[in-house]
Amino acid sequence: MRLSVPVIVAGLFAAGCRPPAESQADHRAETACPSIASQVDAVKAGEATRVVAQHALSDTEWESLRGLAGLRELILDAGAADDSRADLLAGLPDLERLVLRASPLSDAGFEALGRCTMLRDLNVPQAACTPAGIRALRQLPDLRSLRLGGVELARAGAEVGGAVAELAYLRSLHLIDVPLGDEGLGAISRMSNLWNLYLDGAGVSDDAWGRYFETHPRVHAHVDQAHHDRDPRRGHD
Repeated sequence: MRLSVPVIVAGLFAAGCRPPAESQADHRAETACPSIASQVDAVKAGEATRVVAQHALSDTEWESLRGLAGLRELILDAGAADDSRADLLAGLPDLERLVLRASPLSDAGFEALGRCTMLRDLNVPQAACTPAGIRALRQLPDLRSLRLGGVELARAGAEVGGAVAELAYLRSLHLIDVPLGDEGLGAISRMSNLWNLYLDGAGVSDDAWGRYFETHPRVHAHVDQAHHDRDPRRGHD
């Protein structure tokens, strides 16, 4: 049974002041992982819905994931994915949560991820995409949580704000070392459904934050891993 949006969002707030995609529960679950083969067998048997890898997958391990029904959560921790694997990821029929650390997916890779129609939570903190790759995610009707960073996004700066603003149904957004500036935050202010906003290295002025909070008093905001002191919800963790 798929979890409803309120249940997922409750889980985001339960993570407290940590960005939702990097909760302590994630790290505990990833501390000691069984083999990929045994995890895949458990998914096939209906005993699990999650696969976690702390190493770069071999070709054989990748192939074992192809078309894997019942896999709802895939966490790859060690430079495991690039554009050459994106079509395989897009072919996972039930995938709802995807974490790809140290995985340089470009715009082509994000175009493929745009076919993961069940995806609700995407975390690619070292991506190689541009804002065009972010816009490819508009095809995902259920995407609720997005965590992104990368060199090309840092270069794009304020344009990233305009790109993520097109993901109208996002509830949680975390941008890592993307210098949005006041213009980029102004674009994000168009996101009427956002509940959690985490910005690291954004370079936004206090005046711009003040304007943001005036129009979005219910958004829970962190700046550089701490509450902004003008966040009306800073005492709600």
